[in-house]
Order: sequence, then structure tokens, then C-alpha cells
Amino acid sequence: MSGIVIVETSATLSHLLQRTLAASHQTVDRMIGNFAEASELLASIDAGAVKFKVLVIGAPQRSTPDFEALMSHLGDSQAPSLAVLVLSHEKTPFLAQWLARRRNAFLLLWSNFGRIPAALRQLMPPEAADSVGPAPESLVQAPVNAPLRVLFVDDSQSVRFAYRQVLESNGFIVDTAATVQEGYAKGQSGAYDLAIVDYYLPDGSGDELTRRLASSTATRNMPIAIITGSYKDAIIKRSLEAGAMECMFKNEVLELTLARIKALARTIQSQKSVEAERLRLDGILRAVGDGVYGVDGQGVITFANPAAVRVLDYLDEQEMIGKQAHQLIHFAAEDGQRIGVQDSALARAYSEGSELSSYETVFWTRAGQALPVECTVLPLAIQGRREGTVVVFRNISERKSADRLRWELLHDQLTGLANRRCLTQSLTQELEIRRERGGYSALLYIDLDRFNMIVENAGQAAADRVLVDVGHLLSQRLRPDDALARLEDDRYALLLSGVQLENLFTIADSFRELVKDGNYQLYGREVAVSGSVGVAILSGEAPSAEYVIEHARLACHDAKRRGRDQTQIYVSGADARIARELDAGWIVRLREALHEDRFLLLTQPILPVSGIRDADEAALRSQGWRLHQHSSGEALFELLIRMVNRDGQLVSPSVFVPLAERVGMMPKIDLWVIGRALRFLATLPGDSRVGFTVNLSNSTLQDPEALKLIEQMISGSGVQANRLIFEVTETSEIGSLHSARKFMQGLRKVGVRFALDDFGTGFSSISHLKHLPVDFVKIEGSLITDLGESSRDRTMVASMVSLAHALELGVIAEHVDSLHTLKWLADCGADYAQGHFLGEPVKLEEIDFKALSTKAAVA
Repeated sequence: MSGIVIVETSATLSHLLQRTLAASHQTVDRMIGNFAEASELLASIDAGAVKFKVLVIGAPQRSTPDFEALMSHLGDSQAPSLAVLVLSHEKTPFLAQWLARRRNAFLLLWSNFGRIPAALRQLMPPEAADSVGPAPESLVQAPVNAPLRVLFVDDSQSVRFAYRQVLESNGFIVDTAATVQEGYAKGQSGAYDLAIVDYYLPDGSGDELTRRLASSTATRNMPIAIITGSYKDAIIKRSLEAGAMECMFKNEVLELTLARIKALARTIQSQKSVEAERLRLDGILRAVGDGVYGVDGQGVITFANPAAVRVLDYLDEQEMIGKQAHQLIHFAAEDGQRIGVQDSALARAYSEGSELSSYETVFWTRAGQALPVECTVLPLAIQGRREGTVVVFRNISERKSADRLRWELLHDQLTGLANRRCLTQSLTQELEIRRERGGYSALLYIDLDRFNMIVENAGQAAADRVLVDVGHLLSQRLRPDDALARLEDDRYALLLSGVQLENLFTIADSFRELVKDGNYQLYGREVAVSGSVGVAILSGEAPSAEYVIEHARLACHDAKRRGRDQTQIYVSGADARIARELDAGWIVRLREALHEDRFLLLTQPILPVSGIRDADEAALRSQGWRLHQHSSGEALFELLIRMVNRDGQLVSPSVFVPLAERVGMMPKIDLWVIGRALRFLATLPGDSRVGFTVNLSNSTLQDPEALKLIEQMISGSGVQANRLIFEVTETSEIGSLHSARKFMQGLRKVGVRFALDDFGTGFSSISHLKHLPVDFVKIEGSLITDLGESSRDRTMVASMVSLAHALELGVIAEHVDSLHTLKWLADCGADYAQGHFLGEPVKLEEIDFKALSTKAAVA
């Protein structure tokens, strides 16, 4: 063993390394997939049993004991002659200390992976570097063919200088221009074989210059390539439509850009050769490195050069001559799907005598393998008479591999979505647009809730299918300028370009609902998936892409802390202008809704578990609230509020409540709900058993004036106060427990009862039970939903029920979704159950509340 050994635990990165080194003609002697095996190999080196020159180690994102043991072994001056290249996602303190101890070592970040071949050649001893094979086409070799004359147009002097230096060192003759006018003027000399044009120029755009050159007699046949720093589809489309043969990108690895230029150069040389020497075709065919074959007007092959025979894996040209080219070479697409003659661009070119330039397709070899090729199709005319068609083609497998490699660097391998690197590029471009044009965009950070439960219960493979499904679902709602990425694990990011702040919360929350309403199947049964959404606003003042991502992540963290399945917008104290714009529209909408009475109350039954535990599933689904008629106890219902837009569309409280809380409107909305609840209860018979639970916001709990108004409303309604149960949310970060306790104690004196909602979602549950005078706890819905799958959740819920009963509190279980869950809750002693399985939310008038009186129950 004398070359390179790679230690990389990630299969994807290991594949990437092999592809990169293979492209640079560097041989990998051994691939090792774990650090323990690498430590054993080092022991063999110490013993003198094994020798090699360079060890490449891929550092894990999170350090492990095996990795640290391997690095400690190397850091203790073991195998001192062994060169070590460490590849890492970031430079950590551990690696910095290790590099200080180890000589003949080098650290390279994965973000600079294109430098890996050069770094290895630098670390290799001279004799070893010679033994790994010829170096790839690099920055020091000249083209094989005669020098091409290149006109390079870019407004940056430093860019012109850098590319001129690189191209001239590779044998090109280079002239430069800085503007559209200068580039066009120089082009009129007809002295250039290729023009490479920057898209953004001070006096116009690259596609404009391309059109002018293409329409000029002197330059209409000159190939043109666009080079740009933008990946926007619209720019690439405009460039190609203007006549550019190729689009290249400034932030690509320089070797890839140079390879594309060389590929263009080879195409140009081939076209020039075919055109200049077509009368002596037979002699030229044997000298051309690209494959060349000719067909007659019916598409029958009339000749093939040795390169064509070799590339297509035939024994000699006689195996090809006389056969239909379509049936022999290009009869199917890359996936094997047959292509009809009428649908084949090549077959049409044969029959019509038309040209094709840089046409990419698939040729099939004699062995039945698909070979990606780039073709130039030229009608053959001898002395003015058409004599068929000549096809020049080349194998572009390596170029396709480079394109694939670049795709893999910018995309998530599981979902096919953009990855964090690609998202950062998109965000950087979007920030530039906002700085130039003003306005706002938004970044949504979506983190799936309790996803680890799916992994634990269904396995990683099934969980991966859910991740793919979520990505597919989100991508279906994207606009052309939006972007979706999978960041890592169960987190996604969605860039919304050009948004109106007054609609932002509604739009962002619609993506939360989209995830929640999706149909996710695991082993034949549907699984519930929800996500928390954090939103960061992009404006021209945002300093960087990472700044935006971090703010969106913080907002998502707040959404999870509020109880999961929530949407939260991040607005920092420094963004006062954005906060004002964001709030202004909602203040007006909420005030108008209150003034015009455009709020709607729905209700959902809360049923006693003891009275329904023995009912069958059909009865539970069909009777719903009517099951209250079979008991003589209290008939509880929760009141749920919706806002009604002027167009009649209902707005979910998850949309308007957080905004109403921020702008101080929630006490007024809570008072509206309480007033309607009391007014409705007053219409029921005196012996009615109906009680309503009503949600109170944190801001209302802190408002002494609201307390006085509620007391007045109750006393003036004639309704017994104990028919109201106010729900306070355990996750709402009650700002002042003292104020909240005082508020609740004041209302308890007149008979109002309280329930602690979403119990079990945060770390303050026990503290709230200690300090707040509540009568019930409502166990958080996600714990109930997963009872059938999670023994941990069953243990937690049983403990919560026991604790509540020990404190003489009633227990209400939310989100009950099956008969199995209901029976389990009955067995562990829960008092009440609520959920869509037991009754969907409906309008108040759809329930016959008068039937729920004491007399009716006795009857």
C-alpha cells in the first residue's frame, strides 16, 4: 500500500470523496467506514506491517469517543511520517489543539471541498505524487488543439485579470472588455472564436450583448457563454434564448468552470474542423477525437469514424454502416423509454436537413448501456448539393458527473430539496434584492413536533418517508421565486419572496396547517404530524443570511414553547418600523371585527368518561354531544372563537390570537366571548346543566380593569357563576403569577371555576398547580394523541391523573381520537374527554341545549 487511505463514516461524503479524487486521477487504496478500524490500521503502521502516504479523516459533526481516540493516537506523534488531511464542517477547539500538536497535518473545511485534490498533492511526497497517475487537466496545461481566441467581457477589473491569467495559462489567447459597447465593438473585428460575457454589465445585460453579437454578420457564428453569480432560472433562460451556448457560474469551483470552457473549446474546434475540411472528410474522420458518423436523407448510417466505433463499443464501422441510426443508436431515452422516429430531434434533423448545436441526448452502445453525449448535427453539402447529414458527438459522462456532484453539494440526498448551503445562497441573493428594491420577504423555519416519537415507534426508514412526504407537500405550494430547503433532521426552511406584512402571519400559518392536514401513512395506518413554524422577516437592513436563519429558528423555538403546532413571528427590538407595519394592519382588522360583530363562537362537547366508556364506536361517533343526555351530571362544552373576514372566510385563532396579544387587543376579545357566553346561558332554563369553558389570554389575567368588567357582567347576567370555567394556558408564560392568582381568586369568590390548559407541555406545570387556584387540568393533546404508540406518554398521563386527583382536581383529556384511547383514559381515572372523535366543533344553534336540563335527564 503506497497511496491514500480515507476514513469517513458518512456514506454520502465517502462517495463524494471518491468521485472527487477519481476525477483528479488520484487513487484511493482503502476506504474505512469507522474510527475503531482506523485505529487498528494505525497500530499496524506502528508495527511496520502496513505503509501508506496520506491519511484522510472526515471529522464527524459531533465528536465521538472513537474519533477522539484516533486523533489522540495520531497526536501522540505516532506514525510521524504519515501525512494527515482532516476534513471538517467547522474548525473546532479540539481540532485546533490537535493541529498544534501534530506536524505534517492539514485541516480543510468541507465548504472548500474543491481544494481536496490540490491539498493531497501538496501533502504527498514527490515520488508518491508521481505514482498516483497523471494530474487532471488543471490550471497549468494548455489545450491540445490550436489556441482559441477568447473575448472575456466583465466590468470588474479584478475578475478580468483573474480569468485572463487562468485562460492564458491554459493556452487560450485572451482579450478583455468592460462594457456592452466595448465588447460589441471588439467583436466586430471577427478575431475571436469564443466570447464569455458577464450577465450584469454597467451599460446593459449579458443577454443584450449576446443578441447584438448574434445579429451581427461579423459575429453571428461566434459561440457565446454567459458567466454570472446568480442561479436564477429567469437569467439562465434569458441567456439561452438570446443565443448563449452555455451558462457558467462564478462561484463554482474554478476547475469546473475551466472544464466547461474547455468543453466549449472542443466543440468550437470540432465545428471548425468539420466545416473547413468537409470535402476531405474521410481523412479528417480518422484524426478527430470525437465520434463522427454520417447518414443519408433516410437516416441510414453511411460512415462512422474510429472514435464513434470505439465510443459506441462496436468491433468496426461495418457493424454500423447500412443500419438506421435511430434504431441502432438513439432509440430510447435515458430511462429506457422508447422514442418514436417522429419524436426524435435527431431523426427530424436527418430528414429535414436542419442543424442542431450542442444538443444533449443519450446514445446506446452495442452492449446496451446508455451513454450521455453532446451532438452537433450539420447537413452535408458537396458543391451545393445536399448529401446527407454529419453528426459529431462526444461522451459527456464526466461533465454530467461534475454537474451531479455540484447538485449533490447543494441538495439534500433524502428529499431532493435544497440543503442549507443552497438556502444560504438563495437568502444572500434575496437580501441583495431587498437592498436594491426595498420591500420584504420572509423565511419560515418549520420544525416537526415530537418527530422522535415516530422514529422510536416506526423506525428510521418509515420516519424518512414522512420527511419526504412533508417536503413534497410543502413544495406544491411554492411560487416561482420561493425556495424550500431541508436544513437537517426534521427541520425545513421556506423562503417566501416579496410578501406583504399584513398577510404574513396568515400565509405562514397556512403552511403550518398544510403540514398538520397532510395524509401520512405508516404501515397502513395514518399518523398525525404537526410542525411549529418560526418566521423571520427579510428587509434590506438584515446583515446576513445566517442572521435571518437564526432569528427564524428562535421564533420556532418560541412557537414550540407556547405548546407546539404554533406559528410565531420574530421581531427584534431594533426592528421597530417592521413591528409597526406588521401590527398596524391587524389592529385595524381586529377593531373592525369587534365593531361589526364579526366573531363566531363554535362549541365542542366535553364528555364524562365514566358515562361513555362502555359505548361502542358507532354510538360515540353518531351521538356526540347527545351522550350528555344519558347522564345527570354537569354537561360541559368548550367555546371556540373564530374571526370572520368580510368575504365570509373563517380565520383560525392560531392566526389572530398571537397578534391580538401583541397589540393589546385580547382583553377586549375575551370580554366579547364572555359576554356572548353569559347572554346565551341566560336564555337556557333555570335547571340547565350546561356549563361553558372559555379560554382567557395571559394579557387578560394581568388586567385589573378586565376583572372588574367580568364581575359586573356575571352579576348583571343572572347566570350562576359556577357555569363558567375559564381556561388559562400552562404554556403562555404567565407574566406575573401574583397578578394572575389575584385575578383568579377574585372570580372564584363569586363562583367561577378555572382549568389549567395544555397541562404537561412545559417545565412550569407543577409550579402553576402550586400557585394558581384551579379546579381542573386539561392534559395537553399531543400526549393523548400518542397514547396508542408511546408507553412513555401513557406513563406520563397516568402520573398526571394521579397527581391531579391527589390535589382534588378534575382531569380533562384533550384530542381523544379513538375508542382505544378513551377506554385507556377511563382505566387510569380521567374524568372528562374531548376531541373530534367525540364531537366536531359546531355552531351553538346546532345543539339543543334545552334538552340538557335536570328534568330532561330525569325523564
